[in-house]
Amino acid sequence: MKKYIQNCKSLVLFINIAFIISYCNFYGQVKITYEVSYKPDSTNEKRNIEEMTLKCYEGESYFYNETKFKLDSIYDRVTSEFIQTGIAPKVSLKYELNFGIFKNFSKREFLDIHNISSRNFAYKDSFPKLQWQVSNSKKEILNYFCKSATVNFGGRVWEAWFTDEIPINDGPYKFFGLPGLILEIYDLEDNYHFVATSILKQNEKIEMPSSTIKTSKEQFLKIKENLIKDPALYVRESVMKNNSLKMKDITGATIEPMELYQRITKEFNFFKDSHNNPIEKATIWIK
Repeated sequence: MKKYIQNCKSLVLFINIAFIISYCNFYGQVKITYEVSYKPDSTNEKRNIEEMTLKCYEGESYFYNETKFKLDSIYDRVTSEFIQTGIAPKVSLKYELNFGIFKNFSKREFLDIHNISSRNFAYKDSFPKLQWQVSNSKKEILNYFCKSATVNFGGRVWEAWFTDEIPINDGPYKFFGLPGLILEIYDLEDNYHFVATSILKQNEKIEMPSSTIKTSKEQFLKIKENLIKDPALYVRESVMKNNSLKMKDITGATIEPMELYQRITKEFNFFKDSHNNPIEKATIWIK
């Protein structure tokens, strides 16, 4: 009987250890999809909705726009076709949240990623200092028991709902540091609203876009400043490198370089003016 009890205890211990390992593996390797509802223009109540993803893998995470991620896979092809034919690609580029965030918690590495002028730029930055205030409010999201917390960040006051049932101290965008995964977060004026719609196990390592240009924060801000002054900068440089290239619109009609530069500048400024409500108030939103 004593031997039987010992065997049972060993079996229970083995099952518990196996469960803990399985639990940690699952929640260390997950893909969370968030629906993001936001108001790009502070003077207009119209909202946009996009889908963004947080991938977590063994202490690293990557938050990115799912639509943009899919477009990156065909970007090189359509760019090559454009250079060869001069005809603007008929590819839908319907995404506006053109940022990504990479976090490596063990190495304390934080990368800010931005897509502007069809280029991915990434630079190292410091982890934001988030002073969370946890409250007693509770609710369920995706059948997970959640608690709430608030924080001041980017010129806004945010309320987050996190679950300690998923032991990942991370969340969408630059938010992290709560004792559990953030499943919902929004600023109190509801300009930006992230809410998880699915949580799936995934075993893919974190990979950055292959076309990412690594730079410094200072250099990136200078690039951004130059584009605000001259939105057609990169297109002009490309045309100068290939003088024989004949520019055409999507209908096949020929466009003179100056007309193309004017179109780009007009579209760039329209986007900037109609997207005056960036997630961090002190920044300028360009594409």
